[in-house]
Amino acid sequence: MRTYAPHDVAKMNDLLQTMDTFIHDKLLRQHSDQLNALICYHFDSKASHARARLALTAGLALELSENICIALAASCELIHNASLLHDDIQDGDTQRRGKEAAWSHFDQSTAMCAGTLMLSAAFETIAQIDQHTQELVLHLHQRTADLIHGQTLDLSFSAKPVDLQGYLDIASAKSGSLLALPLELVMITCNRLNALPIAKQAGESFAIAYQIADDLNDVEDDLARGTCNIVGVLQRRDVDRSQATREALDLMQKHLRLAEHSAAQLPNESGAYLLSLCGKLSVEEA
Repeated sequence: MRTYAPHDVAKMNDLLQTMDTFIHDKLLRQHSDQLNALICYHFDSKASHARARLALTAGLALELSENICIALAASCELIHNASLLHDDIQDGDTQRRGKEAAWSHFDQSTAMCAGTLMLSAAFETIAQIDQHTQELVLHLHQRTADLIHGQTLDLSFSAKPVDLQGYLDIASAKSGSLLALPLELVMITCNRLNALPIAKQAGESFAIAYQIADDLNDVEDDLARGTCNIVGVLQRRDVDRSQATREALDLMQKHLRLAEHSAAQLPNESGAYLLSLCGKLSVEEA
């Protein structure tokens, strides 16, 4: 019998708080005041916890214990936050979540160390789960490798612009890897391996839709900086800005529908939170 309902906000907030405490306790073991201060600063800002919520809601829907759900969620959040620290340095972004980025507020070297520590902590966390441990560790590595591949493609964009398929490959690898990961880890832990391709499709399709929506909001800045943006990619096919924007919106809706269809197929309504994210994005871009 399910003991958690997707609308149970108080329960979710309690689990997220427990996860945050778990992450802080794991990271703040180092004998470095500068490193610890940077980690606290980075996490002391409002985050959506989207990946954690995906893991928690899916795991609880499939009747995993709260401790396992928290560990799965924490591993995803650790990988995600490591990528944020490293991305900000590589992109030269000085703002993150409405305040100065950690590397800019402190220094690049400490931020790189913090990101590397988070990556290592993610694997330590997943290795302590005693169900399908080897498969979980291997999959976490594969998705981290996918994330890095997507980032390298994105970083090379200014020197080697991509076509539409290249754009989709970047979004799937860089963003989709970590949005599919929470659902995939739950399916592995529950031994629902037949649902892994569905979880992958759901997470990657939503990531593409979300990236297109984000690009449409940032199109002027991205094109001025020469960074990868769906409108610029489509304009390379000799269409004007308005046509490229319409095509981008159509593409976003296509991938939203794919994400919704896949999320609805996941067992025991374990894709309910992703379905809610799809609905929210659809309304925002309407």
